[in-house]
Amino acid sequence: MTHPNEELLTQYFKAAGSGDVATLNELFSDDVIWHVGGNNAQSGEHRGKEKVFGMFSMLAERSGGTALLQPTETVVDDWFAVALAEVHGTFDGEALDNARAAMVLRIEDGRFTEIWSHHYDQEEMDQLWS
Repeated sequence: MTHPNEELLTQYFKAAGSGDVATLNELFSDDVIWHVGGNNAQSGEHRGKEKVFGMFSMLAERSGGTALLQPTETVVDDWFAVALAEVHGTFDGEALDNARAAMVLRIEDGRFTEIWSHHYDQEEMDQLWS
């Protein structure tokens, strides 16, 4: 039997990959916080759905809609989901393939409340998003 939070994580990756904003809106708490490391245009804390969706919009715009986050491994429990993933896409004309990332997602009442995203090569991401 699949853990309910595994299904939640699967829904997130499916909705994010297809640009399904309505589903993403349901998956995040109203006061969601997304932490992005590094020193670039996306770095910092994005508080609330409006800021998180703004970050998504910037990602979609800069990638011409090509950005794709594909999970390679996931682990879930009653409070957290952890996903190892690969980032693919073309950003401002520069191809990015197999950039590795890790995400930790805190879950409360069936919604994501706080997310931390970390890139294996933060310098590469900083240069890409600067």
